Amino acid sequence: MWPVVMLLFGGGVLFVKKGLNYVKNQGIQLNGKRSFFPSGFNKNLNNLFLKNDLKGFERNMSKSEAFKILNINPTTNKEKIREVHKQLMLKNHPDNGGNNN
Repeated sequence: MWPVVMLLFGGGVLFVKKGLNYVKNQGIQLNGKRSFFPSGFNKNLNNLFLKNDLKGFERNMSKSEAFKILNINPTTNKEKIREVHKQLMLKNHPDNGGNNN
């Protein structure tokens, strides 16, 4: 019986942690400035569990990881890949106010 209790407790803790991260990431405040259930809540809630996909990167980047970062399909032609990559690099370049990290 104790393993079941511990499993349920651990699941509850994980659920609360995910919920608090969601509230923090969405900027939801409970003081009345913004409703706790904003429009599109269910759509955003679906993304709550998909964030594990974006947690980290492999040591050597695979093609599938590169396609995820560029947000394109693996069947995309080389010209489109180059265009999307160039746009991403220009957007994140430090001289243009991009991220230095």
